[in-house]
Amino acid sequence: MGAFPSVRLGGVMEEPSDLGLEDQVFKSLSHQIRRDIIRYVGERSKASFTEIRNSLRIEDSSMLSYHLNGLRPLLQQHDSNYLLSDLGRHAYRLILGTTALGTESRLKMRIRYAIVANALLRARAIFSISNWQGHLQSQTMMSLAALWFISNLILYRLSL
Repeated sequence: MGAFPSVRLGGVMEEPSDLGLEDQVFKSLSHQIRRDIIRYVGERSKASFTEIRNSLRIEDSSMLSYHLNGLRPLLQQHDSNYLLSDLGRHAYRLILGTTALGTESRLKMRIRYAIVANALLRARAIFSISNWQGHLQSQTMMSLAALWFISNLILYRLSL
């Protein structure tokens, strides 16, 4: 029996050490709690069992032990602290990168909504002014349209 618990794959018991490194890494990162552990340890360089349990609000110590055991390719234990292995540091950077991409796409979506809101507000302003002061002169209308176009162009460029 290896250092990792046995895994049943296709009805056959296999040692995780028999799994390829890629399979071990992806299995290690397959659960949100494990990714949170990697993120927490990566942010602090090292963390004790108790620090991890308290920060992630995991009340069941056996559940945390299970997840820490599943992170063996990515974590090292030194004294009473957990540290990222070289592979763990790569996984940590990957987690940070995917988090940043998600944040960026949400920002782009908000900018697109801002473009639509900007267009609606400008149209409402033109309508309100024309109702309040009568028909706008064509030069005023062109100026308002140009401002609307430029502001939307700037927002659109920010969303790319």
